[in-house]
Amino acid sequence: MTTKFIRFRYSIRALLQNSKQRWLLPLVAPSKNWGRPEQLTLLGLLLAFTAFATYQIHSPGLYMDEMDFVAAATGKRPYRSWLGIPLMVFPYIGALKAWIYTPIFALFGVSAVSIRLPVVLISCGTLGLGYVLVRRNLTPGWATAFTAACVVHPGFVMQTKVDWGPVVLMLFFKALCLYLVVKWLESPRLFSWSLAGATAACGLGFFDKFNFIWFVVALFGATLVVYWREIRAKLTGVPKNLVAAIAIAIIAAGALVLLIVLPLVQPPHMQSVSRRVSQIWSLYEFTSAGGATAFLWFKRPPTIPLWPGWAVLAATASFLLLALAFYRHRPGSNFPVHSRALRFCIWCLLMFAAIFVQIVLTPQAGGPHHTLMLFPLDLLACFAAAFLFTNTLSVRKRYVATLLEGIVLLIWVGSEMQSLQSHFRRFRDASSFRGGWSPRVELLADYLNINGKHVDAIYCVDWGIGHQLAALCQPDIGRKIRDRWPTFKDWSAQKPDAQAAVKATFLPQVKALYLTFTQENSVFPEARHHFLQMNSLAGNAAQAVTLVPPALGEVYQAFESGAGATGEPAPLNTASALTPPAASISADPNPVPAGQGRRGRTTINWQTSDGTIGEVYVVTNGGAETLFASGSNGPAEAPWIVADSTYEFRLYSGTDHKTLLGRVTVTRAKN
Repeated sequence: MTTKFIRFRYSIRALLQNSKQRWLLPLVAPSKNWGRPEQLTLLGLLLAFTAFATYQIHSPGLYMDEMDFVAAATGKRPYRSWLGIPLMVFPYIGALKAWIYTPIFALFGVSAVSIRLPVVLISCGTLGLGYVLVRRNLTPGWATAFTAACVVHPGFVMQTKVDWGPVVLMLFFKALCLYLVVKWLESPRLFSWSLAGATAACGLGFFDKFNFIWFVVALFGATLVVYWREIRAKLTGVPKNLVAAIAIAIIAAGALVLLIVLPLVQPPHMQSVSRRVSQIWSLYEFTSAGGATAFLWFKRPPTIPLWPGWAVLAATASFLLLALAFYRHRPGSNFPVHSRALRFCIWCLLMFAAIFVQIVLTPQAGGPHHTLMLFPLDLLACFAAAFLFTNTLSVRKRYVATLLEGIVLLIWVGSEMQSLQSHFRRFRDASSFRGGWSPRVELLADYLNINGKHVDAIYCVDWGIGHQLAALCQPDIGRKIRDRWPTFKDWSAQKPDAQAAVKATFLPQVKALYLTFTQENSVFPEARHHFLQMNSLAGNAAQAVTLVPPALGEVYQAFESGAGATGEPAPLNTASALTPPAASISADPNPVPAGQGRRGRTTINWQTSDGTIGEVYVVTNGGAETLFASGSNGPAEAPWIVADSTYEFRLYSGTDHKTLLGRVTVTRAKN
């Protein structure tokens, strides 16, 4: 065992020493000539991606995240502005996307096509940048295979279609930064247009959304570690005063970023960090395979295998180990090592790890749009490792290795295509979507354009309706729309001002239309429940509108008031008030069935009484309690259930962790 370990250490040392013989870039001269077949192949891949991303372009329905910028792009007051110019559309989202879309909306108006087609085209630019990045570091053939893998990646295709996060500009600027940094490393000069472009891309990415700083930190650190020799060579001959000025500028920029970002970030609880690692890893697997979008979009999500997520990193590690093993058996120490591919692979892996750690340490991060920032660093590292392994072999064996790698890639692509197909099948049925993602929101906007003219105000009772309608409706109708869901969600019959809130909501002199989801499609069930309770206390001032198209009635409910209330207002705290729902917590499925891979998943559904805030903690195998989720109601996904373990989920009232409202124990069936 000792002899084998010594040989292993010697192999690693020899591999690195061999690679140092050509340590400075460029190490592999990229082909500068683009033949017609290569151009047509890339064009075909971009067209395939466009077809995937625009299939049933109205499905899913327009969502909150992709509508945040519309108000600023159409001349309405943004979150922050300067001299009438929009600067911020959200506390941590800049108005860059609004600037891009201002001329688009002026020419084509606001619709699902005008909102989604531009981001699909921007994503084509991201794919093109990824192609030239891999082409520059590997070969055109490997660049084609990498781009094909990105084209069928469900997380990339689906999340860029709806720009959920938003993520499209983030991915574009990330790809642009990677390409420009590689180009800068190849040049002998410290200052160049490539460095200026990469710096500008980092600044624009941060302005687009503040969490782009995760990538900037990862890029800066990984580049210093992997390409320090190139950077040191560039600094040779540069005056020390200038080097000191550059260092001070970098430190000042970092301090400024921290000054902006830290007030928006809550410090993490260290006891929950270890559990966060498992959660974010599971979410990464879920996102990469397309399970995240399927679960959040569809009422009955399809079963999607999760192995394509972890398989990419597993393949990367396997190719690196195989390259090392085959290198050990090659005669002579002068065997050429493609150190450019090796270092490019390590560079991408370091950035992946750094971003992953930052996501874990950011408590607010926990959505698929956050883990998508890891894309395509995992694929870049995998293809670089496969290229390195293939070129470690003799010429005759390379053909066999390439064939086997191609078969593995086809199996992976087939699984990802199956995930895409599962989405596409449900796109054809508008009834399959959850309420907040229903494509019938456009039909609702058409309904309001006709029937909203005779009312004074339109109030949205539930979350996920107002932003879309305000953008899609005609301007005179859009100005009547008000998002009042926080009022209904936070209302309680036990509050001192409950009766006053009822009177202020149902004004006899105001003819109003109230819009909410049906009970099945509700995002915040307590908001709908409180609205019905308040309406009852007001003597049913708002009457249900029955003359609505059946397709709308499946998703939405409308109530109209102001034409004369029927009945006298009921006194507060009488039998006419609806009884608040009892607190509850459940898991579905429970027990988690076997045969779903190493980790199974279940959905935790909870609801506190009267819509108060609650917290759900999980206890694993009788250990310490760890915060799982918070809010007045669920659901929340737990995709890390393993066999031979017991998970007890406990629902507490409020945030003081004192009053236990309920508990549910989750297990997993044995294989």
